[in-house]
Amino acid sequence: MLTKTKKSVQNVEILQHQTDSVKRELNGALAGMAKLTDANPNANPARQILKVPSQRRQVDAQANTAILTELVKNLEMSKVSQRKEMPLIQMIDSPILPLNKVVTTKTQGMIVGFFLAGFLISIFLLIRRGFLSMIK
Repeated sequence: MLTKTKKSVQNVEILQHQTDSVKRELNGALAGMAKLTDANPNANPARQILKVPSQRRQVDAQANTAILTELVKNLEMSKVSQRKEMPLIQMIDSPILPLNKVVTTKTQGMIVGFFLAGFLISIFLLIRRGFLSMIK
């Protein structure tokens, strides 16, 4: 079980790294496209060569968008499967065996029994006195 969850954690980390890398590339492509458009704001329509770098960046941005969409989908699916594989209960401390036995001696039992019996008898007598006074 530990190996399975370890592989799942590694898979999520790799997908997260790839997603972050593609997101950086996408942001770079969008910034580059804006920079190239700003460099030639009033380009001559007869000179199509000026549009080529901007169009390349646009194609890169579209490709990175498609890749990023798939990576995010795979990342979320991996996270869901990782949550399913993780155990709900984790062992915090292992028991130390054999456990110590708690032994009550006869003397202790008699003392506790005496006080408990006295308490119960006094409650019984108080309740009986209350009922007898209510009846009279």
